[in-house]
Amino acid sequence: MLTDTIIAKRTSGRVTCALVPQPQWAKSRVLADQAVESLGLRALGEGWLEVSESDALRIAAGVLGRDLASNAVIIPAVEADALVNDLLAMVPEPFTCFTNGDWADVFGEESPHTNGFSFDPLTESALDAGIVCVGDGVTAVLWVEDED
Repeated sequence: MLTDTIIAKRTSGRVTCALVPQPQWAKSRVLADQAVESLGLRALGEGWLEVSESDALRIAAGVLGRDLASNAVIIPAVEADALVNDLLAMVPEPFTCFTNGDWADVFGEESPHTNGFSFDPLTESALDAGIVCVGDGVTAVLWVEDED
């Protein structure tokens, strides 16, 4: 299964990757909270930052491919991009994407890693980041935890 492949490819830190089936009966933020809580992560409620699909792809590929503390390459960018694209292809469109901080800036084109970013943690790890994409009936969660 793709989620198992993604987890196995990132050889450091802790990776949570799942496709969570859900009825589309609630607001996207509520469904995002339910999905992460079902995986043992902390819900953010109104703390979720909504991001565009392109930012979600950049964030997901960045957190999957690089160590959050050292910025060391774990998975080559082309491979991380392909894995993330395959994952999001499994979420019915249109979907709404969320993250927990300034990760779009961290993994932006101008600077592959910046200082002074902020995030609202979902775990007890020193650093955690990822995306939650809520579609009709399915929510994709890709979350990475690293220590500094």
